[in-house]
Amino acid sequence: MENKAHALAAGLFLLLLGLMLAASVAWFQGDRTERVRYTVVARSGVPGLNLKAPVKLRGVEVGYVETIGFDPADPRQILVGIAVDAAAPVSTQTYAQLGLQGVTGLSFVGLEEADTKGTLQRATPGTRLALRPTLLDRLAESGPGLIAGFAETANRLNALLSDDNRAQLGKTLAELQQAAGDTSKLMAALQPGARELPALLKDADTTAQRAQAALIRIEALAADGQLLAQDLKARTKALDQLEAAAAQVQATSRNLELALVGDAPPRTRPVLADVSAASRSIERAANDLGDQPQSLLFGRSARPPGPGEAGFAERLKK
Repeated sequence: MENKAHALAAGLFLLLLGLMLAASVAWFQGDRTERVRYTVVARSGVPGLNLKAPVKLRGVEVGYVETIGFDPADPRQILVGIAVDAAAPVSTQTYAQLGLQGVTGLSFVGLEEADTKGTLQRATPGTRLALRPTLLDRLAESGPGLIAGFAETANRLNALLSDDNRAQLGKTLAELQQAAGDTSKLMAALQPGARELPALLKDADTTAQRAQAALIRIEALAADGQLLAQDLKARTKALDQLEAAAAQVQATSRNLELALVGDAPPRTRPVLADVSAASRSIERAANDLGDQPQSLLFGRSARPPGPGEAGFAERLKK
């Protein structure tokens, strides 16, 4: 009877111990974090994505995948339900991409921001996030086109490397080699001229300096010539004025002659000779007036007789 009581006590102890261990495991495995649910909409497949797959926001794990299924309204879409930590900054500009977990072939959901510089506006619970294809997905989609392009390129290369083209290419390479040899010979022939080029450049520099000095002198001579031309212009103007004055004096002399002797035929004597004769006549008239001032009232008296004339002897007696 005592052995049965010990066995019953041991059985109860083991049962209580198992219940306590189960409660401890349930306690430690329980997720008490507040979660917000969002839906990721995928137009393409979600290979390698399983339930409880991690959800990472810019590389930080913030939740896990709860559900995966087709959209009842549009079977071509796949809806992936995710539970994300309420403190995670999920905004209206957030989009999802699939990433690989190492070499296991399993995928996780990565959340990224489309605009990292704009103002953060948190997404409301239940917001649908678009699943964008990754670089590998785009490469996989464009794979057939790339393969077709590679095939076309290979065909063109095969056509390019035909026997005729290879023979032509060999001939072209031979001509290029010959041209390279001719170029080497030409460079060797030009090398002495290249050595003399610095001296020629120096002489050209000296010549340019001399030409510049000559231009400066020519400019100075041109300035002096301009001054001389201005001086000659002034002198020519003075000569023109002198010629006009001479013409005016000649006209005045002609008017004086007409006033004194009247109109007469043109004379061949110079104007100055006429002026001189007129001056002498005026001088004689002045002398006669000084000798006989009464001639202004009574007229000129007769001239006294000269030698051999009648009355000359009587005049001498007087």
